[in-house]
Amino acid sequence: MSSVARILEMAAGVCGRSGVGLAGLGDDELLELMAAYETLGRAVSAQQVQLAGEVGVRSRSELGDEGLSRSQNFTTPVALISKVTGASARACKARLELGRKLRGAVLLGGGEGPAPFPVVARVLDEGVLGVEAATAIVKQCGVLADRGCSADVVALAEETLVDQTISCRLTADETFRAAIHLREVLDPDGAEPRDEVLQMQRSLTIALASDGMYRGKFALAPEQGGVWMSSIRAMQSPRVAGPRFVDGDEYVTADGRTQAQKNADTVTELIARAAGADDMPRINGAIATVNVHMTLDDLEKGRGVGWIDGLDQPVPASTVAQLRCTSPTATTLFGDKGEVLYHGKAKRLFTAAQNRALAARDGGCVWPSCDRPPSFCETHHANEWVSDDHPPGRTDIDNGVLLCHFHHSHLHKSPWKLTMQGGVPHLIPPRWVDTEQKPIPTTRRRTIQRPAA
Repeated sequence: MSSVARILEMAAGVCGRSGVGLAGLGDDELLELMAAYETLGRAVSAQQVQLAGEVGVRSRSELGDEGLSRSQNFTTPVALISKVTGASARACKARLELGRKLRGAVLLGGGEGPAPFPVVARVLDEGVLGVEAATAIVKQCGVLADRGCSADVVALAEETLVDQTISCRLTADETFRAAIHLREVLDPDGAEPRDEVLQMQRSLTIALASDGMYRGKFALAPEQGGVWMSSIRAMQSPRVAGPRFVDGDEYVTADGRTQAQKNADTVTELIARAAGADDMPRINGAIATVNVHMTLDDLEKGRGVGWIDGLDQPVPASTVAQLRCTSPTATTLFGDKGEVLYHGKAKRLFTAAQNRALAARDGGCVWPSCDRPPSFCETHHANEWVSDDHPPGRTDIDNGVLLCHFHHSHLHKSPWKLTMQGGVPHLIPPRWVDTEQKPIPTTRRRTIQRPAA
């Protein structure tokens, strides 16, 4: 109580400063107050866990309708605790589970047996150990007990982890990792059966929602998660291939995507690149192809929508234009009366040899300040594939430009234009950037074209 009184006294002193508040605290005072309130919060959390554990014991199933939760007209103790406290069911369940694990077993005479984790219970009650760290320690020690480790081994693990957490001032995340490591040291033979459980839990479900979005959930085994995360990090790393953006008066395209959106784009890019690999399965001799239906008039005017086979929701003309640049897309064009005018095949895509030539010329994404390498780029038709100069079917190097997926998508949806002049890609900015719309050369090629002798 003296600790609680000291914290409350300190808080009252801060609030008592007229017009000062937290903003008037010095750095050391701010951190000291934060640590003090954390100690108070731990003490309160410990009591919440104990109380929830007591509710759980009084609501145990063998008591039937005489149990606390049922007698209060609640089907579960979690529902009762949530209603009384106003906390989420998830938070109440976590308190209840930890509270139960810290209590001794109920004996036949109604008494309570010895506490299974006395060290954790003591430091938790003292406010020295946080609930999250306590949960990590108890969980892994429980795993050791379930695996048949002796009581002495479990007690050693508990004491070691508590001492390490407190003496080294570990965060809850660090305590979790330390508990995992100690578990493997004390029970190396448990790795195989634990992995078998994880392997059985792996899953990936994807379903088409009514709004046209594909939604789902997944669970990856550790090695699968490692492949996913290492691939995503490699493709998103600014040191390796990430697009960088500049400040000042230079031309800037701010990447406003959230991290979750970047992850979705990265995984899509990985799948698209893998689908186009030489050793991937083919259907009728072709790689996975997106079938898009659109009227010829809408395609030529860059308006309206396209319809992708298998989807109920349409995609805008800008998305169709982007798909037609690099994706293996078969676009079926319809006339005003619905008649099929042209059923294009994926013949307009640049070949591997052409892409190698573009890589040598452009050196990667041609957008100013972006340093995505050629292997991470898509090939864009500088002059529209359906323009008068480049009728359907013509795909030439002098009409191809390398762009990363982000800038490729941006170009098709923005007022920026890209054209070829003298064999070099040039960006034409919108009038709000440059009233004269002066073309900007964008290639990063390392060779110099020498004048003719």
